[in-house]
Amino acid sequence: MSLFRRNKNNNKPVIRQVIDLIPRHILTHAISKYKSDKYCSKYKTYDQLVALLFGQLCKCSTLEDISVGIGVSETFIKDLGLEQSPAKSTMSDGNKNRDYQVFEYIYNELLKYYGNSMSIAYLKVVQPCHFKVAEREGFEPPEPVKVQRFSRPPH
Repeated sequence: MSLFRRNKNNNKPVIRQVIDLIPRHILTHAISKYKSDKYCSKYKTYDQLVALLFGQLCKCSTLEDISVGIGVSETFIKDLGLEQSPAKSTMSDGNKNRDYQVFEYIYNELLKYYGNSMSIAYLKVVQPCHFKVAEREGFEPPEPVKVQRFSRPPH
């Protein structure tokens, strides 16, 4: 199967190789099913998916880390299939406004698509995803950690 074949001259970044594992028909079907690009002119579902994958793979803890990491070079942005690095506010708006179910659907479809090539032991661990948004009475999110930034002393 071509999924496991390695090309010695593959100049793609690892994240691009991961993105290429998502079949285009699954992504386009999810976008059309949930109409997730309907009111979005610039920050499309694909852009958000790339940003979320980048954040997970690079262990980014803030939207700024994702924005700066993706924007490291024009070549990297083009390699990811983006027009520009998403701004923090754009990613924040996308996270607030875009329906989470589109990503849940993509995840579950990928499980179905690659399920035959996964081992039985792995499939027992990985389950279909059903996100639940739970609101508890009296729950308050933890205080954000305050990071002190030190400037270099003058020479």
